[in-house]
This record gives sequence, structure tokens and C-alpha cells, in this order.
Amino acid sequence: MTDLILLHPPSIFNFRGLPCFQGPVSDVIPSSSIFEGYPIGFMTLSEYLTRHGISVRIVNLALKMLRDRSFDSEHFTASLSARAFGIDLHWLPHVDGCLTLAAQLKRQHPDIPVIFGGLSATYFRDELMRDCPYIDFVVCGDSTEEPLRLLTETLRTGGNLRQVPNLVWRDGGTVVDNEITWRPDTLDHVRFDYSHIFRMLVKYRDPVGYLPYANWLENPVLAVFSCRGCLHDCSTCGGSLSAFSSTCTRSKPAFRSPQILAEDIISIASYTGAPIMIIGDILQAGEKYADIVLSVIRRHSIPNQLTFEFFHPPSRRFVELLADSVENFNVELSPESHDLRVRRAFGKSFDNQELEASLDILVASKCRRVDLFFMVGLPFQTYSSVMESVDYCEELLNRFGQTGKLLPMIAPLAPFVDPGSRIFE
Repeated sequence: MTDLILLHPPSIFNFRGLPCFQGPVSDVIPSSSIFEGYPIGFMTLSEYLTRHGISVRIVNLALKMLRDRSFDSEHFTASLSARAFGIDLHWLPHVDGCLTLAAQLKRQHPDIPVIFGGLSATYFRDELMRDCPYIDFVVCGDSTEEPLRLLTETLRTGGNLRQVPNLVWRDGGTVVDNEITWRPDTLDHVRFDYSHIFRMLVKYRDPVGYLPYANWLENPVLAVFSCRGCLHDCSTCGGSLSAFSSTCTRSKPAFRSPQILAEDIISIASYTGAPIMIIGDILQAGEKYADIVLSVIRRHSIPNQLTFEFFHPPSRRFVELLADSVENFNVELSPESHDLRVRRAFGKSFDNQELEASLDILVASKCRRVDLFFMVGLPFQTYSSVMESVDYCEELLNRFGQTGKLLPMIAPLAPFVDPGSRIFE
């Protein structure tokens, strides 16, 4: 019997039957508006638990339902057998899908525990345990690999649930919160090993269940994280400094060592040519950290396209080092607005002169593409302010667009705001 099956539901569980107006909620992410892309934490959880002798299966239920309209999700979940089911409530759009799936699983398998996890589940843990009797456990925090291992082993052996950190559970009719005490200072226990996913795909003979999102085979992107948490406090972000402090009780980011981060990238490139995105600005941990990452990468000839995101426009020195270390790379920057008042209210301090100076350097370098993300729905924005941001994008294209490297995008902040973020509060 499988110890744990991790299931990822669609945002709206009955999206195939209801007349849903999806809206522009996924225009700048790979997955569709039903959010069939499961969180990368599924992979790190599966790899960590498997490494510790716990059998785990991932099922992208949303993708199964999206790809095949005749797929019977109720029959499928009724046929599953496991010691426990895990459901991600990481992004708020999944509330309907998560709760409907949890109720369905509990109705079909009343004796099998249902476990929730993710940032939104952590934020709403009290409401979930109070109002949803079909949810047995919520594993809280941003780093749940070890708490979930302890919970799974406790369920397997009949141990003491009070010894499991970060766990919210019921003792009879009483809800017990063990509190978030597991928040590691480093993330060196986490591995981004996509070969593990390939092995599990073969083991369970379920390629669709393991695909990250609908068009992944045509447009594959693999990701590695440099950290969990952030030094910045952008007003809409559930991963911001204040959000992580209040929701996950983490006062500062936990970084992966620069050597391990670089080795993950090298390892991924050894068995796939897919693009790799490094999530989290590697300059957050300081220039020495970032320099080590690049120095390790530089010793290997990596043909994969690497994408780096920066929370502040990178300097000439660093862009030159990046170009010297990586043959094929893209950069992502998020100015949010052309208007400095709006940008600063959002939580970013750089001005347009800094942004444009960095763009000058980037488009003149080996960088293949610079993605610029602007947003609609921010503090102090007006209709005219948004249209002026569009005009500013035109100015940037006129100035830098002849290279074909600049790609500005603008998207709405709608209809969900991250729980824990300053604007949500």
C-alpha cells in the first residue's frame, strides 16, 4: 500500500459542468485558468519522503480532468488506496477544488486521513479545522518535508501526534495546534531532483498524473528555488517578509547553500535540455553567495536556457559575471509600474533610471530575453496611471526593442490576493 498520495485538484472542481467565467487569472503563468500546475513542493516532499523510506505517489487530478472530459474523477478517487491523502491548498484559487476533493475522499474512504498543506492552508488552519470535518490534519509552515515525514510515520506506527511539529489536528472534538516550531535555517535537506519524478512516473505508470501542467511536453520549464522566505516586503506577496513572519513565523529567509543550488542546476542539465528557472533572487543572500553559484556553474558547459529573477536591477559587474558564467540565459524583472509612487507603495525602491541603466547592460550582453512584469490594481494606481505604464512600455520598446530581447507584460492583480500579504491584511 502507498503510504501517501498527494493530489492536486483544479481550482473549481466542477469546472467541466459549471458555466464558469475564468477571467484573466493565469495569463502570465504556464498553467491554464484551472491552475492545473501543482506546486513544486510536491516534488521536494515526494523526494524527501521517498529518501526516508516512505512511499509517495503524486496525482495531478486537475490535469487528468482537463485533458480528458470523459475522465471520471469520482470513480478514480474511489479506486485509490493509501494510508493517507495529501491535498495542496497553496494558492487561494484552489479553495473550491481542495474542499470538494477532500469531502469526496472522506466520503469514499472515511477511515483514511486527509492532510492539507501549503501557505493558504497554513493561514486558514483554524477555519479549516473548525468548519471542515473531512480534513483531519493541516501541516503548517513553508518547509513541511520533515513534519510530514514524522506525521506519516506516526500514522504508520501509531505514535504520539503531539510530537509532530507544525501540525494542527483533532484530539476527539478538540483542535490541537502543535505550533510551527520546525522552520530550518537552511534548506540543504531539500533536493530538486526531477529524475525522481521520472522514476515515480514509471513506477506508478501514470505520466499524466506527474506532468506539471497541460502543455509541459511542448513547453517544459523546470524550476529550482534558492530560498524560502524573502528580505523584501512587496504588498501583494504571500511570500514577503511580513507575510512569512506572521503566517510561517519565519523572520528571515532560509537559503540553500550556493554549491547545492548550482549542483542541482548542473544535475538537471545532465538529463534534460529543458529550460531551468532559478526562483528567488540569488543576490538576496549577498554578492558572495551569487558569485559562488555562478562560479560552480561556470565550470560546466550547460546548454540549457537558465532564467534568473532579480528583485532589484542587477549591476554592470554582476551582469558581466553572469554573461561570463552562463552561455544561455534570460532575466526577469518586475517594476510593477512606471510610477515611482506606486512602485514604492508596492514595496520596491529602485527608480526608472536604475531600471533603464540595467536594461542597457542586459540587452547589450549575451542575455537572450528580458521579461518585464507590470501590474494593474496596485495602491495609488488610476486608469490614467495604468495607461501611462503602457506608454512607458512603448518607450522602452522604442529604446531597447530593436534587439528583440525586451518583452514587457502587464497583468491584473485579480481576483485573488495572497493571504498574509500586506494588502490582504
